[in-house]
Formats: sequence, structure tokens, C-alpha cells
Amino acid sequence: MQSNTLNSSNQPVNSLQSKSVGLITTGSLFMSLFFIFSIPWGNAVWDGLSRIFGLLAFGAVGLAFISGGTRGKFTFFHLAIALLGVWFILSLIWTPDFERGKELLITTLQLMLLTLLVTINIDNRKKNLLLFYHSYVLGNLVGSGIIIYNFLNGIESIYYQRYAIPTLDIDGQSIMLTLAMPMAAYLTTQYKNKLIKITYIIVIPTIVFAVFLTGTRTASIVGIIGILYWLITYRNASFRIKTTFFILFITSMIAAVSLAPKESLDRILSSGQSISSGTLNNRTVIWGASIEQWKLSPIIGNGVGSLEYVLNTKHVEYDSAHSTYIHLLTENGLIGLGLYLLMILSIIYYGLKSPNSDMLFIMALLTTILVSQITQHTHFHKETWFALTVLAVHAYYSSINKNKTSQ
Repeated sequence: MQSNTLNSSNQPVNSLQSKSVGLITTGSLFMSLFFIFSIPWGNAVWDGLSRIFGLLAFGAVGLAFISGGTRGKFTFFHLAIALLGVWFILSLIWTPDFERGKELLITTLQLMLLTLLVTINIDNRKKNLLLFYHSYVLGNLVGSGIIIYNFLNGIESIYYQRYAIPTLDIDGQSIMLTLAMPMAAYLTTQYKNKLIKITYIIVIPTIVFAVFLTGTRTASIVGIIGILYWLITYRNASFRIKTTFFILFITSMIAAVSLAPKESLDRILSSGQSISSGTLNNRTVIWGASIEQWKLSPIIGNGVGSLEYVLNTKHVEYDSAHSTYIHLLTENGLIGLGLYLLMILSIIYYGLKSPNSDMLFIMALLTTILVSQITQHTHFHKETWFALTVLAVHAYYSSINKNKTSQ
């Protein structure tokens, strides 16, 4: 009798605990989604606003993790990230620029926390996964709106006839926009609601217009991947749906291109000339000098944060290699680049084991990232780590759910 009484009296307590955990988990998800939503535009409202949202999100996730309200699955992708973080810490020992190395190390640790934030909150729930895609795409829609507003009001970036959010790196911001394009296309395949489909179809040319306004050549090239993915996705749709979507898409694309300033279009259309000239806007000079310095320490690299220091010895005044792969190779050697590529390979491994529709999207978005990183150093950007993490989680859960279905 006493045991039954105790069990009975504990029920309200257990129920209260369960509700508390549920509220904490929901709060963690909400704060995390809002943080991702704010990344493309937050600093335009107030420089540092996105960082505040991030701190609130990390705090909420930490509370959820302690309370046991989440069960995020950690994979080889996360192991590779942890090893890369350890390698960065070790390379601080031999870097010639300790202060810069310490700064990048802190940034890396923050990005690792971002990976935890996304992984824990998705928790093998397709709904949560889609919510993260929604948050990022809608955040970039707001960011695009701010860029278009600046264009309409003649508010240029520090570069002539190029428009962006002033507090953000213009090239990095343009890449941020292009990552949203495959996500928007993927979301149109996940819902039967026509309003959602049409909304996200219109989002794509809006983002394309914003990319044109930034005048960034790399983004204009990799943005084609998102457009091609969207076209391939609807290759088996009915003729009526194809015709409707085609008219909507082409009309909005023509409007976007025709409204873009001539200077931005000329810059983007000069991509072929930049490639054929062999300099890629002087990037080959930076790459050559970086490779020369890498050869001095090919296995372990020159140390985290060392690139500007070692390039200055060659009278090349840049603090980045304008290529993720060469940057990692020069600073962190074959070991550092190898660990980064292991992260990518883990996404590819599970992506190829996913259902065809998911595999196509995963590979399209991953290709967008990988191609953009040939001429951009976005491996220390929040949006890159978010995209890589959400792809890793997406690929893993899609692959294991496919296996369960086949069994």
C-alpha cells in the first residue's frame, strides 16, 4: 500500500517535470531557430545583435541538454569537427601570430557550439529539420530585402556600385544568399500547399536579384547550382505544374535581371574574362605565395592564424588565401585540411545512402558550398558551419530512416 501511495503521489511531480522538460526543449528550439533566422540580417539592425541572439540560443540549448530533453545523435562528422578543434589548439603552439591564432581559435570553438546547437535541436525530427531550413531561407529573404532597400535608396557598400549589408563582408554575404537557394527549392518539394510552393519559388529570383546587387562573381556562378537543382527537382511534375512554375520563375528572373544596376551586371558578366586572364582577380598570386609557405611545413602547417604573417614575408599583404582549401593547407597543413575533408566525406557517405530526393538536395547544397570555397574562405563563417551541420544531420537521419523502411 505504501509503495502504491508513493507512486501515486509522484505522478504529479513526474508530470510537472515532463512539462518542464518539454518547455525547455521547445524554448531551445525556438531560440535556435530565431538565431539562425537572424544570421543574414541581424547585424544590419544593430552590429552585434546576431551575437546576442546566439548567446541566448546557446544558453537555451545548454539548459535543454542538461535537463535531458534532447537526444541528438553524434556521428563521424562531429568527431572530425572535434579533432579539427583539437588540431587548431595544438597548432597555436607553433603559430608565429599568437594573437590572430587565439582569435580564430575562439571563433572555431563558437562554431563548434553552433554545430551542437543544430544537432541537438533537430533530434531526428523531420519537422525540426525543415524548420531550420525555413529559418535560414526566410532570414536570407529579409537580408535580400535590406540589400534591395539599400539599392533603391542609393546606399552603397564600401565598393563602388555594389550593394550589401554594410556590417557584413560583401563576398561572404553573397555566398550566404546562394546557400538559401537550394534550401528554398527543397522546401517546395516538402509541402502540398500551393501557397508555400509559390512563395518559395518567388524567393529564389529575389535572392538572385540580391546576389546581382552585391556584384559578386563567385556567388553568381555557384547560384546556378541552386537553379539547376530546382529545375531537376520538377522534371517529373505534370505539364500544368511545370508550365505554371516556369512562367512564375522566368518572369521573376527577367524582372530581377532587368532591374539590377548595369555596373553589377557588368562585373558578374566579367567572370569569364577574370578566369581566362589567369589571375582570378589576383587570387592566383595569393594562392602561389600561400603554397610556397605551405611547402615549408607541409604536414602540420604554419599554425592557426599564421597566413597573414607568412604572406607578408613574401610581400603579399593579405590576411586570407581567398580559398578555404589553400587557407587550411597553409595554416594547418595536410592534417588540418584532411580533417576538414573528412567532415565533407562523412556528409557524402550518408548522403549517397539517402533516398534519391534527399540525396539530390544534399549533393546540390554541398556542391554549392564546395565550389564557392575554391575562391572564398568561408570556413570560419557561421552560415557555412550551419549548412554543413544541417546537411550532416539530414544525411545521417535520411540514410538510417531509409534502411529502416527497407527492412
